[in-house]
Order: sequence, then C-alpha cells, then structure tokens
Amino acid sequence: MHLPLSYPSLKCVLEHLEAVKRAHIIARAPGLQKIDKLIPLCLKDLCINSNDMTINKLLITCDKDVLNFAMNRKTFKRHRAETPEDKMQKLINFYICGRSIIHVDRLDWDTDFLPVDLKLRVNSLSVFSHWEFEEAIRFIDPRSYPLKTLDTLPDFSTYDNHIATSAETLSLLLVIDPIVTVEELKKLNNKTVEFESDYSEIDIIPLIKYHIETKKHIRTTFVISTGDRDFFNETLREFKQAFWKYRSDLDGVNERFIPGLPKFSIPINNESRIQVYALEVPEDRCRLKIVIKPVSEVLGL
Repeated sequence: MHLPLSYPSLKCVLEHLEAVKRAHIIARAPGLQKIDKLIPLCLKDLCINSNDMTINKLLITCDKDVLNFAMNRKTFKRHRAETPEDKMQKLINFYICGRSIIHVDRLDWDTDFLPVDLKLRVNSLSVFSHWEFEEAIRFIDPRSYPLKTLDTLPDFSTYDNHIATSAETLSLLLVIDPIVTVEELKKLNNKTVEFESDYSEIDIIPLIKYHIETKKHIRTTFVISTGDRDFFNETLREFKQAFWKYRSDLDGVNERFIPGLPKFSIPINNESRIQVYALEVPEDRCRLKIVIKPVSEVLGL
C-alpha cells in the first residue's frame, strides 16, 4: 500500500518539478490546486509579450479566436472567444499571479499585463527599450540584484544605472547609439561587458591608454562581438596600430584563437596587464569576437 506524501514532501516535489509538467498535473488535480500557489515556482525561461508567452519550452500564442500551444515540435489549439488581451490575462493569472515566490532564471520582457504587486526573483533579464527596462524592474524582487546577466539596448541612462552597471555580465546591443565613449566605459563595473555591433565606435583603445597612463586597475573584461568581418578586421587593425609593440603569442592561454591574427599582452602596472585576442564562436551564431581581458601580472604573458 502506497502512503500519501506529507505536505513537506509534496511541497519539495512540486517546487522542483519542471514548470510545464507541474501546470499540467495541477490542472487535473483539484486537491493540488488548493496548495499550488503556496509553493515556490521555478522557471528556467519566462518570456511575456503582448500576444504570446513562453514558459521554458512551451510557447503559447493568442490569436483572434484561438490559443496555440507549441512544445517539442508538437502543437495544440484551443478555441476561445475572448479577445487576445483577455486570453493573455487569463494565462498570466493561471501561470503567474497569486504565487508566494517565483524564481526565474531568465526573464524576457515586453508587456504591461502583470499585476503591480507581483515580484519575481530573477537571475537574468532581457529588455530592449528604456520603457521595457523601467517596467521590468518594478516586478523584480530587490533580492535579485545584482543580476547575473542583463541584455539590453542601451540609451543615455544605461551607463548611470546601478542595476545595469552592477550586473555580472552586461550585454549591450548597439543600434540606436553607435558611439560608446571612454567616460561611459569607465562607469561600467561589470565583470564582463559584451558589445554586439557591426559598425559602432567603441572607445576601448582610448580606455586602455587611459589605464596605461594612470596605472589604474581595470577589472572588466570587454568583448566586441560582430557578424561583420570588415568591422572586425578594421577594429583589429586599430589595435595593431595602437599596441604593435605589445604583440604576444599568449602562450599558455587556453583559448581557441583565430590563427594568423594578432594577439596582445599590454602591461598596465606591476600587478596587472590586458590581453587582447580574437575568437570565432560557432555556438554563438559563428560571431567574431575581440576579447579585452585584464589578468594578474602573474598570469600575464
């Protein structure tokens, strides 16, 4: 005879059950529905837009008279007479609202559907406008900060925003403002900052020269990521012109360098230096990357 789970055991099982499977079970178990929202919900991915929502691998799309569910190459349709807005609100109420704690590994944001009292504990955030950023942080539990990663399209306020500059990794898509100045770069305290661009002017070389002159530590690893080979080659040419006397083979550095391209080891002070090298990353859309990485003088070559 199988004994029923105690509440602590059931709580542990539900909390660590994959979210879509959990919702599937809860929808068919009235007894569990009474306690479901008292138990923390853990989501790997949550993306909420005006007419669709993604929960982990489940994509739900609200069309005029139909709800579309897609997961693992399987689709299911459910006909509903409500407006897309009403359908989205009901989905959010079912999956998100009224829960004690919601942990979200990665939040992708573009909506104003959520209730004002909702707080999400978030590791990583993706937003691509100033409005989205300001809206999203209203719903993020302050205990989430500093964020593990923040992906955003920067504007004039990004470099002065503590949430942005304190994230462990900051990824900036340079589209609107293609120029990043030395003064803006100095404000970034992140462990890693990645710029995605095919044409922007990023004052990395003047920043390195500033650190050489002042002998101040640089703690941030900068990455320039691009899909444009001409922009990539021109940026490397500028590094070669500025720091030719610091060219190095970087022996002992465990990276898959692009063969034949220059690499640099630039001394900053008695304790640190900056390594500069180029990579091609197949798992990241085969993007070309220039890495500007500070290292301890003990490790610098």
